[in-house]
Amino acid sequence: MSENSDKDFIAILRQHGLQVTYQRLAIYQALYHTKVHPSAEEIYQQVRKRFPMISLGTVYKTLERFHEVGLIQKVSPVTEVARYEANVSHHHHLICLECQTIQDFEDPGLDVKVSLPEGNDFEVMRRQVILQGYCAHCKPK
Repeated sequence: MSENSDKDFIAILRQHGLQVTYQRLAIYQALYHTKVHPSAEEIYQQVRKRFPMISLGTVYKTLERFHEVGLIQKVSPVTEVARYEANVSHHHHLICLECQTIQDFEDPGLDVKVSLPEGNDFEVMRRQVILQGYCAHCKPK
């Protein structure tokens, strides 16, 4: 994360009424610098290297708070454990049924407006296509 993006993140935290702490910054950086979709435990293991006194509970609470204010996305459609990402732009996911890896992908053809049945009062907040299958490493031969 660059110095400018650190400053942007700090401004966003303050904008949402969240206190700026080194731990919060480290947790966000752990997500920002990865293309994988880590679990809270994986983020904890990474952040703990810099902040040995941080607790797993703090990581969970921080991730949930970041998710509530829209700083990160929670990706947990088929995996047993919630996974997180800092990419909050509109995109879709490929999920391997064997190794549980999650990959981002974009396809404008999948971004069509979905029509809900008449009389349905459901308010759509986010749309996402999830394709399940096998990655190149796990694909049956």
